[in-house]
Amino acid sequence: MSTDTLPELELCMADWSTDRDALRALREQVFIVEQQVPRDIEWDGCDEDALHILGTLDGVPSACGRLLPGGKIGRMAVLAAQRGRGHGAAVLQALVDAAREQGLTEVYLHAQQHAADFYRRAGFEPEGEPFVEAGIPHIAMRQQLQPPVGKVYTSGIEYPHPFAEWATALTADASREICILSPDLDHRAFDHRDLVDALSALARRSRQSRVRILVSGYRPMVQRGHRLLALARRLPSSILLQQLDEHPDWKGETLVLKDRSGVLCKPAEADKAAFCEPDSRARTERYLELFEELWRHSAQHIEFRSVPL
Repeated sequence: MSTDTLPELELCMADWSTDRDALRALREQVFIVEQQVPRDIEWDGCDEDALHILGTLDGVPSACGRLLPGGKIGRMAVLAAQRGRGHGAAVLQALVDAAREQGLTEVYLHAQQHAADFYRRAGFEPEGEPFVEAGIPHIAMRQQLQPPVGKVYTSGIEYPHPFAEWATALTADASREICILSPDLDHRAFDHRDLVDALSALARRSRQSRVRILVSGYRPMVQRGHRLLALARRLPSSILLQQLDEHPDWKGETLVLKDRSGVLCKPAEADKAAFCEPDSRARTERYLELFEELWRHSAQHIEFRSVPL
């Protein structure tokens, strides 16, 4: 049979109460028969509370995985005859997408050590030392999640996380401009690689791309070092970093503004009251007016300039 005529894997969110037999038969074959995992370890009593993904080929259960409420992915199984066709990757992506839709900011798993590269390619990073579980060498792995950026107003976002992930997601969705307003460009929310990569990609996209960052306190980022400060020094024509001591209209809020249509806002001294509206021109315009007013009164601090070698 040519690969052009192979049936496609159909994925669905399974219900343990109705799909239990199919899931149990699949896992029984892969884990208990093939890998000789003890039954009391495989059937751990957590399945009723888990979200399950089931993949079928022509109606035959062939792949599965589960997501526990705390964000742990596990019980990834693909029948031996169907391996090497991307079915495991499809199940894993479905579980990660489900976690993101639930609002989880990270997922983690215990990967069998021989499969660590598979999970690394899917965005998971190893942590800690290898260990033995059910008689099989494992390594813990984790992935930070960016929330989905859509048209829905989301409130009650906690700071600095998942605020930081929302900031990165909003930046990745921008087509032309990002404006950031932050009292001291807090390291916890803004000094991380994913945001740097998203801002760098935006800045390099076209000559019209622009990133503007406005702060009031410059000492922490200069003294400690900051990824966004380093990025602004490398790309001074497209990433502008300026400083404003004080202004009566600035009450200490933190803002990330996407183009003229998206806003992420944390009011001052309210670490659990941030909100994001990714597709609201009216709300964004109000905050953009504030940003423009503050920007007009700001200037580049001498400490922000590139340091000669």
